[in-house]
Amino acid sequence: MSHVAELFHDNFNSWEFHKAGRELENFVVNDLSNWYVRRSRRRLWDEVDSNDKRACQHTLHEVLLVVCRLMSPISPFMADKIHRDLTGISVHLADWPVGSTLVERNLPPKDYDLEQQMKIVRDLAEAGRRIRVEGERRQRLPCRNGWIIGGPDISSFFDILSEELNVENLILESDLDKFQKIVLMPNRKVLGSKCRSDLPLVLSQLEEADPDSLLLEIEAGIAALAGYDITMDDIEIKRIEKEDYSASTLSGEEYDDVTLVLDMGTDSDLLSKGLARDIIRRIQSKRKDLNLDVEAMIQLSVWIDGLILNDEDWKHVQNETRAGNARLNQGEIPKDADMFSVDNVTIFFNTTS
Repeated sequence: MSHVAELFHDNFNSWEFHKAGRELENFVVNDLSNWYVRRSRRRLWDEVDSNDKRACQHTLHEVLLVVCRLMSPISPFMADKIHRDLTGISVHLADWPVGSTLVERNLPPKDYDLEQQMKIVRDLAEAGRRIRVEGERRQRLPCRNGWIIGGPDISSFFDILSEELNVENLILESDLDKFQKIVLMPNRKVLGSKCRSDLPLVLSQLEEADPDSLLLEIEAGIAALAGYDITMDDIEIKRIEKEDYSASTLSGEEYDDVTLVLDMGTDSDLLSKGLARDIIRRIQSKRKDLNLDVEAMIQLSVWIDGLILNDEDWKHVQNETRAGNARLNQGEIPKDADMFSVDNVTIFFNTTS
């Protein structure tokens, strides 16, 4: 918040109001709403008036006050409405949070190390989403393991990052090679001039050869394919992820390269957990359509065709959807039941308040 407030202030002093507005918009949308508020939902939903819930509410209150005071010169009416609702006084009577020669600065202290660590966490979370998209693995299907290789120590944030990545176990690792294998690609230009009409045969034997063994022979100067000597000039060495592993490497100005590796394998346990989360999302959306209160209990019936849902995951569905009376695969499916499909599994559900 302090960093954004200072950028906003500096852009205003430079008469670059459009840049100031974009900085504040980016903070509110990405940092506050899509990150802090989204990650704090459970804290705010807690029915008990705990210290953790109050701390979250206090943080939101203070951040909204600063945002209102910053945006008041360019959006005076909305900022004033929110500020009055929060404090009872007009935002235009409040001091400028960055301070001046007349008023003291009223912003929280900056923690540069914490900001950089959280930036890496969020960058890795986004990298994990890209890995899933590229691997055609839906976001709600958990991964058994994930590994962080390189970069600064962010192990204190592994609980947060595990949830964002939807990974059951997140592990620090130093050896990236254990997740990769060597692939020898032909240098067609060099091999073509050497082998000419025998090139297809050489390419075929290269494809069938064990890459590690062939590379050792090349380095020793004894490699041959289809009667032709093979040297390092004839090949290109590439490293790719082994089967069931996908990775992404991040490079930043503020930190060294850090690589995220995800275990993309699946089993019946992971499929059950992923399905439970998809069911929860659909039911929560239905609750919203029915305009139910957050604390309202529902009656729930679910029918699943194509996968067995574990008992533990079924209990998780009931708890998350506040289903006081729940039935799984019991009775006939009503004609007005909602239906959706996930990975060749068909789910019907019916909710009543």
